[in-house]
Amino acid sequence: MYLFNRWFVGLLVVAATCGQSAMAQQGQQLIDSLKTSLTLKLPDTTRVHAYYDIANAFYKQSQFDSALAYLGPVLTISQKKKYWAGLGDYHRLKGTVRTYQGQYEDALTCYQQAIEQYNKVNKVQSIAKTYHSLGLLYKLMGDSQGVKAYTRQGIAYMQQAIAMNQRLKATKELRTNYINLGILYEDLGEIKQGRECFLKGLAPMNNTEVQPEDARIFYNNLGKNYNVEKDYQMAVQYLEKALAINLNLKRYSSLAHNYRNLATAHIGLKQPDKAVMFAEKSLEQLKRSGDAPLANSVYGTLSRAYAAAGQYQKAYEAAVKYKQIGDSLVNQAKTRTIAQLEGRYAVQQATEVASIKASAELAKTQAVAQVEANKAREIAAIQAAETRRLAQMKTVADIEKTRAILELQTQYDTQAKQRQIADLGSRNLEKTRQVEYMSGGLGLMAVLVSLLIGQYLIIRRSNQKLATQNGIITGNSQQLATQAEQLKTLMKELHHRVKNNLAIVSSLLSLQASNLQDEKAVQAVRVGQQRVEAMALIHQRLYQTDGITTINIRSYLTDLAQSLMYAYGYSDRDFDLVIDADEQELDVDVAIPLGLIANELITNAFKYAYAQSKHPRLRVGLHTQNGLTLEVQDNGPGIHPDDWLLRGGRPSFGKRLVASLSNQLDGQVEFIQQNGALCRLHIPEARLRAA
Repeated sequence: MYLFNRWFVGLLVVAATCGQSAMAQQGQQLIDSLKTSLTLKLPDTTRVHAYYDIANAFYKQSQFDSALAYLGPVLTISQKKKYWAGLGDYHRLKGTVRTYQGQYEDALTCYQQAIEQYNKVNKVQSIAKTYHSLGLLYKLMGDSQGVKAYTRQGIAYMQQAIAMNQRLKATKELRTNYINLGILYEDLGEIKQGRECFLKGLAPMNNTEVQPEDARIFYNNLGKNYNVEKDYQMAVQYLEKALAINLNLKRYSSLAHNYRNLATAHIGLKQPDKAVMFAEKSLEQLKRSGDAPLANSVYGTLSRAYAAAGQYQKAYEAAVKYKQIGDSLVNQAKTRTIAQLEGRYAVQQATEVASIKASAELAKTQAVAQVEANKAREIAAIQAAETRRLAQMKTVADIEKTRAILELQTQYDTQAKQRQIADLGSRNLEKTRQVEYMSGGLGLMAVLVSLLIGQYLIIRRSNQKLATQNGIITGNSQQLATQAEQLKTLMKELHHRVKNNLAIVSSLLSLQASNLQDEKAVQAVRVGQQRVEAMALIHQRLYQTDGITTINIRSYLTDLAQSLMYAYGYSDRDFDLVIDADEQELDVDVAIPLGLIANELITNAFKYAYAQSKHPRLRVGLHTQNGLTLEVQDNGPGIHPDDWLLRGGRPSFGKRLVASLSNQLDGQVEFIQQNGALCRLHIPEARLRAA
């Protein structure tokens, strides 16, 4: 039945797409045909596939709201019929839509639910596709948040997809897996592992050779990989293979990638004229493709190519364009993030308001019920007391009446007239007393009713005051939350602008260095550029994380040391870099001077320590016991403390900078000869608390 259903929907797809030349027309024709099929009497599972194919077609046209709308019936029918494969397809496509909308947590939940449903019917191929999607999701999460653990989780899921596709001998899916696995390894800086993945994807699989459509992607990625390794000759060989295929297929966006990477390779080969030619061709293909994210890297490469060729005016113009596009992309990402946060905040706020209102209504109901109960008890007590008083008055009246009658009876014979007068007087007295008693009872009832009305008015005024105070508290809470979010956004924007300005300064220093002939002057400018980049790295981390005044100093030192290692021509294979640092969040007022000191000490090690060392090693330590201690140790020939302080009678700028920043942090610096040069900076606990 499942095969029949898929065949039926496939027949509808063929009928919908036959005779259409343009992709957009094909997609619309497919959607219209599938909508028509839904008017027919179809089996439930076939109807599920029709709705799914419509949603998938809308997704491919980036119409995400329409895609989600047509996914709704897929869920309803599949749940009703317990059609687990349909439920798996629903969750997988919804997860893909949520991924491209930037709602990563929802996407992760959807993919996990898809795997759960596919396992019920053992759909291994669909599970492998879901693991591939999970790998891409964690790549995006790692890119957007700068968290390497997410990228490594993406690698784990991609490897699971590869293991399944190897058992299924799904060659095309395997090649796609290897492409993305290689890119994930490159995101972690593991260039060699990435290259191995690309080479595996190019190799023959299951007696089949790689098709040009896939080969062009592998060749381009290998070229980019060798560019990172600075093996520019190998990079050019692979990039030219990719270029030949893309020219034949007229893939404009891919051609823009090819030309950009070729320009980078020729910059490395010191061939500026070819670099400019390929960079300009990349820009030309970019205008055809309209790929906005790609435009940022193309203008950056174009700026470097012009600078290498000595065309500084054009280099500056391209650099300005590069910065404008970069700011635009960051603002777009920021807008999407703020929209997501606002949506989550609105839902949370509505939930909290509903909870507060419910609590207030419950408290109000309980208070009114308590007042009503007290009032009922008081009325019952008053009525009981009134009944007792009336009974007592009646008893006294009866006793007095009996006594008067007995007295009249004894005097009846001798004093008839007096008896009659006494009898009339007694009756009048009795009536008068009854009237008095009744008047007193009515007055008491009036007093009690007045008290009850007063109590009710007091409670009503209290409730009105409580409602007014609740409204004021709710308004103040919303205003404070809004102000806090605005302040956080402004601080992130400030750090971002500072980072961008420092990046422009770094670019200008780089351009200036390329125009200088004196090697010492070039070296001085590049050292200044490294100091600027060390400060820029701190501000970059401040706007990329939730903490806007503190940074993780361990992660910062790791990135700083690795960037300097690469800048001085070393790689992970031929250099032993050890980061021995505690996890510590430092205030930016301490982190900036500490980062500049670390930059100076690490740069000094790379400049002087490894000229004769076959196995260079650098240890960067940071420990938080009894204050904060920074250690930078190399395995070079070492340095005498007196040599650090004086050279030619006057300390260098770097040494003066280290001394000045150490005094700013109330720190003490010492230099030790210990299997090389060891520099230790200690900052007291009191200074850290004052930051």
